[in-house]
Amino acid sequence: MMKMRQLKIYGLSLLVVIGGLGSAGLPAQAASQSKTVTFGQLTNQNPHRLAAIREVARQAILTKTHAKASRVPAVYQVKLPTHMTKKATLTTSGLRMNLLPNKFNVKQVTLPYAQLTGKILNRYLPKSARTSPLKYKKVVALTFDDGPDPTLTPRLLKTLKANHVHATFFEVGQSVSRYPKITRAVLAAGNEVGNHSWNHPDFSRIGTSASVNQVIRTDQAIYAATGKLPQYMRPPYGNITAAEGRQIQHPIIRWSVDSRDWALLNTQKDIQSVLSATRSGSIVLMHDIHAPSVAAVPTIIKRLKAKGYHFVTVSQLLNQQALPGLQYFAAGNYRTAGK
Repeated sequence: MMKMRQLKIYGLSLLVVIGGLGSAGLPAQAASQSKTVTFGQLTNQNPHRLAAIREVARQAILTKTHAKASRVPAVYQVKLPTHMTKKATLTTSGLRMNLLPNKFNVKQVTLPYAQLTGKILNRYLPKSARTSPLKYKKVVALTFDDGPDPTLTPRLLKTLKANHVHATFFEVGQSVSRYPKITRAVLAAGNEVGNHSWNHPDFSRIGTSASVNQVIRTDQAIYAATGKLPQYMRPPYGNITAAEGRQIQHPIIRWSVDSRDWALLNTQKDIQSVLSATRSGSIVLMHDIHAPSVAAVPTIIKRLKAKGYHFVTVSQLLNQQALPGLQYFAAGNYRTAGK
């Protein structure tokens, strides 16, 4: 219930709204007025959280300027905060950041609180954007690499929709560029799209600079298709050096269950491979470019559901808390990227 109170300030009568924010209201610091905070306060001095804020800021700059995909490489050149003593402002609409002079001519961006879940501390977020424990005891995230495929990915999307399951797709940039409508369909169906390099090289063999370029070029393709930068990156073959882990501006998503479907190329063997290794919290690696793999998915879903599993996206599995500079193998299983 909102209440009105009349106050006199400097001789003027003002009507002030008291209460009414409710459980989904703004953080206390921002409810009544803007408040200046340091990035150290927002992140508890965690540099990985600060890197995640920068990730959100890049998307905000592109969105604010209605930038074309050709501008994606330039957004990685914008100087964003790296020091914990730098300040930002909590407002009713989000976290407001001032920017140094840049090629986008943007002096200020506001990051919506909903995009900062898991990136800044809960106490600075409205309750609706705060992280909370998963409500299911047994969860698993299906992930699919190397698409989009013009035939098999749409077939897989139909299977997922029919079973009310969402998954995470790590897509190759050159295929996204070739089939952007399919990438849009993946997102439209409630799934996630991650970066899986431009043309699938072994990062550990091509060097840091070339690896970073692979990631940015694929970000550009995904942004061209969807208007969104991908949040996650999965290196081909899972290979990544420590230097690459520091330079790539996304959380690195690995896996705990390797179906080896690319080698088996046999539906029944794919099913057995996944079922025998899956545990609660698993990230399952499969591919949506092999027909036997896609054919295995309905049975995998049916049998895991029968065991009490709930299917979630990588974001849900990791409780929205995956951070750049770290690599994640399963729920609660992560370490510094490149180690």
